[in-house]
Amino acid sequence: MGEPTPAAVFENLVRTQILLWDAVDRRLRTAHDLPLTWYDHMRVIDELGQARVRDIAERLIITEGGSSKLVDRLQAAGYARRQADPADGRSTLITLTEDGRKVLRAARISVEDELSGRLAGVLGDQALARLDAMLGLLRAWNRAEDDARKA
Repeated sequence: MGEPTPAAVFENLVRTQILLWDAVDRRLRTAHDLPLTWYDHMRVIDELGQARVRDIAERLIITEGGSSKLVDRLQAAGYARRQADPADGRSTLITLTEDGRKVLRAARISVEDELSGRLAGVLGDQALARLDAMLGLLRAWNRAEDDARKA
């Protein structure tokens, strides 16, 4: 067997991501009745303190339309609220409610626990750090490449 091709590595990366996503999603739904997509949005809002839909979409590399619909669901569930952006009357700022912050705190523990076993438990700390660095490099390069093609 020769060296893996970029296509084979891509396939492996995508399938691994799907397995990890599904495991974390199952854990969050079971323990907190919270889909992973909601958790992702709530995490970004929490990290930023307040966010516009565009901010969330850019951080998660998704469409603004999809992000807006998900924020609507978070708001309906009582986990987030929208307020007019005083700096831009056409935009709203999203913040987490107290219930949203509470469920996010509990969900973070579940996510860390699930991924500790599935990543750190398999790879060890050094390999995990190397993987993180490699994925960061790939993400940064590909984002720059996409930006250059759009320009």
